[in-house]
Amino acid sequence: MKIKWQSFLDNYPTHKILYILAALVLLLVIVLLVILFKKPKEGKSSPKVKPVPKFEEVFEVETQVFEENPYPADSDALMEEATLKTITATLLVGLADFLAKSVENPSDQHKSMRAVGTHLAAQGTTPIAFTQWSQSPVQGIAAKIIVSGKPRNVILGPSIAMAKATANFLESISTAVASAQAKGNNVYVLAVDGLAYGTFEVSHRLQEVTE
Repeated sequence: MKIKWQSFLDNYPTHKILYILAALVLLLVIVLLVILFKKPKEGKSSPKVKPVPKFEEVFEVETQVFEENPYPADSDALMEEATLKTITATLLVGLADFLAKSVENPSDQHKSMRAVGTHLAAQGTTPIAFTQWSQSPVQGIAAKIIVSGKPRNVILGPSIAMAKATANFLESISTAVASAQAKGNNVYVLAVDGLAYGTFEVSHRLQEVTE
């Protein structure tokens, strides 16, 4: 064995042997690095999967328009804006009760009307007593409300249906309805005793939920 080793040394100069050893060491280092990078690190959790984004529907009142006296010939037709807001908020209390008792999946109309109630509540509007509350997907919501000692038949409904159920809209209400429809928003008209007193324009969009 000594003879063969000595023969190997005799046949290869020292610098060639060093080159071979260096090449072997380099190869060993490369192999170790490959193993090291392929082996999962202990205690390190797997990369997190990006969660699927979640979205929620948002209904928001964009504009509101009120006409305090749509029929000047009748002194009883005069109603202040605060009174009209109270009437609307009262109608929407009935809607909230109806949805809580009867509907598991509210329609977009219900949701957008409910947004009007939230909007008025944020303005500090307080509802009053009402009777004979009813609702219809076509006509909207209606009730009988005592306003300044006088019973009033009030309705909040989609503009298309209300155009047929009330006297002709005043210009301000017609303009508000046309503007909302042009933007693709829902628009509801408030009527008292057959006269249109106001409109609520409600937008509908999807918004990403951030946690």
